[in-house]
Amino acid sequence: SRRIFRQRRDRFRQLARGTALGATSPEGHPAPSRPVRFLGKGPNAIVRPGAVLVAPSHEASNLLMKSAVFVQAVGEDDEGTTLVRGVVIDHPTAFTMGEMAPGTVYGSLAGNILFRGGDTGSDTAMLLHSRGGDAVECGDMIGASGIYEGGLQSALDAAEEGVVDSEEFKFFFNFVEFTERELEQMLEEVDSAGDAWMSVEVPKEMVLDGDFNRAEAWKYIRNQVTQMGIE
Repeated sequence: SRRIFRQRRDRFRQLARGTALGATSPEGHPAPSRPVRFLGKGPNAIVRPGAVLVAPSHEASNLLMKSAVFVQAVGEDDEGTTLVRGVVIDHPTAFTMGEMAPGTVYGSLAGNILFRGGDTGSDTAMLLHSRGGDAVECGDMIGASGIYEGGLQSALDAAEEGVVDSEEFKFFFNFVEFTERELEQMLEEVDSAGDAWMSVEVPKEMVLDGDFNRAEAWKYIRNQVTQMGIE
C-alpha cells in the first residue's frame, strides 16, 4: 500500500545557492523557463522536493542506469522511517494514457505517453503538471519547481474546456523510493574519475517533457553541468 508522508525539515531539504548556466533546452524540445542549476555532487548533493537527481555513468541498476529522477517528496512514513520518493523523467513506455486507462483518461490528455516512474507504487499512475493554483485543483507546489501532483478530473475538465495544453501534463507509472540510508550510500559512491550522483534544479518544462527518449534528459543535464566547468 502507498505509505503516508509527514513532511520533515532536515539536511535533505536545505537550501543551496548552486551554480547555473544560461537557459537552453535539448534540440527539438520546449524552450525552458530557467537554466539548469547545480546543487551538489556525491555526499555534498542537496536532496529536496523539486530537485532532480542525476545518475553517474557507473550506475549499474537497470532502473536507475542513465536516469534523471525528479524528487517528488521527502518525509516520514507512519513507522517514522525517512523516505525520499521520486520519478524517473526520461523512461517512456510504448503506451499512451488512453491505451492504458481507457475511459479514465480521455480527451487531449489520452494521447500523452505514459512514463515509467519507478518500480514502487502498487502499479498506479501519478499525474504531474504545471497548472496547479491556476486551472487545476490539486495540492501544493512541489518545492519551488513549478510542478504539482494530482487533480486528474480537474485537469481533464480544463483540457476539455481548452484552457490548458496537454504538454503541461505528464503521467508516470509507479515511482522510486529510497530510505535515508539507501540514499546516503548512493551519494557516497564516487568512482576513480570523480563521477557520482549529482543534484540539480531544472526547468519545469524539462520534467514534464513528454517527448524524451530513454536517458535523453540524463545526457543533456550531464552535458550542461560539464559546460559549467564542474567535474
